[in-house]
Amino acid sequence: MSKNNEYNEIQESITRNTSVMMGAQIVTWASSFILLMYLPKYLGSDNYGKLFIALSISMMIEVLIDFGGGYLIPKEVSRTKSKTAQVLSNFGVVRFVIWLVAMIFLIVFSYIAGYPPITQLLIIILGFSRLWEGAKRVLRSGFQGHERMEYPSIAAIAERVFISALVVSALLMGFGPVAVALIMAAGVLINLIVLLLYSPKIVDHFPKVEWGETASMIQVSIPYFLWSLFSIIYYRVDAIMLSLLTSDSVVGWYGASYRFFDIVMVFPSIFTTVVFPIFARLWVEQKNQLYVTFQKSVKFMALLAFPVAAGILFYSTDIVELFFGIEEYQPSIIILQIFAISIPLVYIDFILGSTILATDKQKKWAFVGLAAIFINVILNFYLIPFSQAQFGNGGIGAAISTFGTEAFILLFALLMLPENYTKALKFSYFSTLSVSIIIMVAVMWGGYFLNIPWIIAAILAAITYLLCILNLGVLEEKERTFVLSYISPESLKKYLTKRSETTI
Repeated sequence: MSKNNEYNEIQESITRNTSVMMGAQIVTWASSFILLMYLPKYLGSDNYGKLFIALSISMMIEVLIDFGGGYLIPKEVSRTKSKTAQVLSNFGVVRFVIWLVAMIFLIVFSYIAGYPPITQLLIIILGFSRLWEGAKRVLRSGFQGHERMEYPSIAAIAERVFISALVVSALLMGFGPVAVALIMAAGVLINLIVLLLYSPKIVDHFPKVEWGETASMIQVSIPYFLWSLFSIIYYRVDAIMLSLLTSDSVVGWYGASYRFFDIVMVFPSIFTTVVFPIFARLWVEQKNQLYVTFQKSVKFMALLAFPVAAGILFYSTDIVELFFGIEEYQPSIIILQIFAISIPLVYIDFILGSTILATDKQKKWAFVGLAAIFINVILNFYLIPFSQAQFGNGGIGAAISTFGTEAFILLFALLMLPENYTKALKFSYFSTLSVSIIIMVAVMWGGYFLNIPWIIAAILAAITYLLCILNLGVLEEKERTFVLSYISPESLKKYLTKRSETTI
């Protein structure tokens, strides 16, 4: 296969899968923004803090149940698709056993931590939902390995529409965080049911578990599991430390900003979900092409990260006022601004980490994750009490700790990549990228002085930035074509036609 054909094949896969995932993400965003507007306001910072703690803890347990399958399953399937059914069956049983152990841990931990009864109940409800969450993630990883993300996207739409509609209704009827947790658990179950309906697209049956292969798979998945566990701990431990060192209200302020921060993490999450199996396949089949794909991926993440960061930094007050209410959540503004500064680091870390795992350096990468936990905990241990004492807002210290930890991850990721990967990164386009950002910010300032509604001004600024990167030489010709493939009317029509044919 020629280099041009290889490039076109990879571009086709990335374009198709990111397009369908972004289509689903529009619905997810709408759902998330609706929940952002209702949950903090109707629950109040105290109850929202309790729910945020339960969600953070359940996400940590989710990584334990996943046991590295989120990386190992798509990696194995992408390299040998004939093994899909057996891999999914083996990992499904593994996750069920781990879930049983995790539930015992959850109950004991919630009691030892001294959480209020309502928080303990929320933790247990969301913990039970991790059972079908684990099964859902097994199937989703199978589709990811086949580079067929349209089906998980449909399932995600069903889940988010269900959750947003019922949560808003429950809040308007006066129900509290327990009802919200139950609805979230039911939404995940709906996602699983939809994936099961589409599972014949990648497997014709689920064979009996091969215990010998399962044991071998568990051994191989340990480094992936350790990285996943360590990363979610350093990513979420700040909420737990805040709950132990400050009040539920402070956790609520932090949780509100963190929730918005999580929403914009969807960009690198979708992109790495799409490119990871491609990275894994190319590492075995076409290492030179992997090198080129890595270069392009880092560049696109940088092109996306800086305008997102600038927009959130500029409109942080407006965002908090719109989604949370400025009276109760005013302390969230500074936290969101610190998170905005962290965005470029996090976006690039997504690509670097995926490349390291795809190139079979998972053992070393797990040690980096372990070190990141210590960095994060130490920073939080000092910065949370300090910012609480100085500003009455421990969330400031937790947000700074997140920035410091991501910088640490970035440094070690660059050191672990093959030398030619980092040396050949072309940063010359940063000059024109900087000009594009400056022009975008100027449009935002213009909207502010002309009293244009901030959402409209933000849209105008985004369009301006897009026009700049398309016309100021930031992108090479192939890259420009790649970007246009997402936004042209012809591509949209083609995507919708394919989508309708797929779902018939």
